Amino acid sequence: MTYETNRYSVPVEQARSELILKAYPFHIEILSNQGVLARHERCFGQKQDVFDPLHYLLLLEQRPGALEYAKPLRQWRQDWPASYHLLLRRLREQWPDGRGVKEFIQVLRLHQQHPAPQIEQAVEQALAYGCVHFDGVKHCLEHLGQEADPTPLLDLTDKPHLALVGNQPLDLGRYDQLIERYAPL
Repeated sequence: MTYETNRYSVPVEQARSELILKAYPFHIEILSNQGVLARHERCFGQKQDVFDPLHYLLLLEQRPGALEYAKPLRQWRQDWPASYHLLLRRLREQWPDGRGVKEFIQVLRLHQQHPAPQIEQAVEQALAYGCVHFDGVKHCLEHLGQEADPTPLLDLTDKPHLALVGNQPLDLGRYDQLIERYAPL
């Protein structure tokens, strides 16, 4: 959407919709019937492009080859944490046919619902666990901050006969009998 010669991005799915632009002293809001679609810092230059890279991710999912050339992502990419670059490299190695880039774009789309520090932490966990794909990152993201509750021990004080189950000594002679019985001749 254009205002005073500057172009402001909107989500690609809203690109050809009838929208309302509200200009404030320090920011621009772009609205549809459903509410605010985009909010950008107001640009006072001339003929500038003000992009939100998240607005273009849906389009990049359809055309993953454009990831390297998409102007809205170039600036964002410079600010990515090192773990994002590593994840993208590993995904490309794993799926050189382009699927790796699609998986990475899905990871970037997580920014639409979650704060960046959480996604960065999830990416780092996924890399550490070796689950280098979208589902791995999403799983790590869903389990952030959840500490594993240790399984409580059963109180067997009123059932002493059960307390020894699993603690009895092993009779290895039985194992030897099985080997003798089923060993090939």
